[in-house]
Formats: sequence, structure tokens, C-alpha cells
Amino acid sequence: MKLTFSILFIVCMSFSLVGKELNTQYVVKTKGVVIGELFWNLKLSNKDYETTITLKNKGILSALYKFNGAYMANGKIIQKKLVPKIYNQMWKTKRKTRIVKIIFNDYKIKKLSIVPEEKELPRVQYEELQNYSDPLTSFVKIILYGGSSYTIDGRRIYKLVSDKSKNKKKILIKDYKNIWADHKRNDLEYLEIFFNNKEDVFPEKIKILFKGSVFSLIKA
Repeated sequence: MKLTFSILFIVCMSFSLVGKELNTQYVVKTKGVVIGELFWNLKLSNKDYETTITLKNKGILSALYKFNGAYMANGKIIQKKLVPKIYNQMWKTKRKTRIVKIIFNDYKIKKLSIVPEEKELPRVQYEELQNYSDPLTSFVKIILYGGSSYTIDGRRIYKLVSDKSKNKKKILIKDYKNIWADHKRNDLEYLEIFFNNKEDVFPEKIKILFKGSVFSLIKA
């Protein structure tokens, strides 16, 4: 589920949003039952961006779905291009805690650290990758400009590709590779983002197909 919520940083930026700080909240459901809540903050300026999210379990199934997470990405805005600088991720469940940090420099991965440290050797030479972004930045880029974005989240690399319709955007996951494992399993199949109208800053609803289950985020 941590990959699922790594990708919930959705922005539709216009001139009127530059220099503002925006906040929103979603309830997280599966099979019609509330299992958590998500808080999202976004800051935009003419030259920089920063987005953070906090996520925690909530509801009658909290004993079963017990989790909390914190995510942050920041970087520069250069000629309408989002250039990532730092990505931090913390994901905690009853059984484990994982921390990921990625530092970018000039569209390259300068440093990648994971706690607990991976015991396997990487199957992907991530130091040689170019023009990759963290998952938060990638989704902001797709919402702003459409198209696609190559992505690294610390454990995987993949390509996010947008497929747009009237008030809905489907984002597909392609070219998926595990950095630290030799299997090709892709737990996240796709997600759909629904807007009430094109002028909305935040999506009204997000549907995620993850490990065969559907998770819905609905604006509170």
C-alpha cells in the first residue's frame, strides 16, 4: 500500500496558484469501509515547489489496517519543468518501518538510502539513470502537462503515462522494474482521478487498483 499512497500528490497549477499554500483532506475507503485519512499540503512559487502528505489509519478496521506514513518532495521550477531535489518517505505498519531518501542533482540520482538497508545487490544501476523523478514530482508533472514521466521510488522504477478523458484521467504504470528483486510483479496496476470540472484544483475522487483491491480516496 505504501506505493499506492506515494503517488497521491495531484496538482492543477495556474497563475493564480503561484505563491499560495494549499491544503486538502481525503478519507480512504476499501469495499465501502473507511480505513484511513490523508492530509495533503502543497506550496508553489515562481521558482520552487514543495508537497507533503501525512497518512494514518482510521475507522473500525484500524486494528486490521494499521499504518501511518509521511512523504515529502521538493525541487525547482525551471522553464515550466519540475526538477526534483529531495524525496523523503516514511511508511510504518504493525510489522515494519521503512524510510527512503533520494537526493537528485541535475536530473540524476546523487544518493539513494533505505532503512532498513537492502541486503540484495541492485538489479538496476540507478546511479546511471537520467531524467527520472520521484513519484510525487512525476504525478505533479503529469497533471500539469500530461504526457509521461520516468519515476524512481527507491525500490522500483517505472514510467507513468496519462490517458485523459473528459473529467477523468487514468494513469498507467509501464516499464516496471524492481531495483532489489528479480521478479517482475507489479502490485499497482493503475489509478483513476476524477474531477467535478476542469477548473478544480484537487480531484474529487481517486480510485486505485492495488494488489487486486480497489482503494478510493474521497475529498472530505
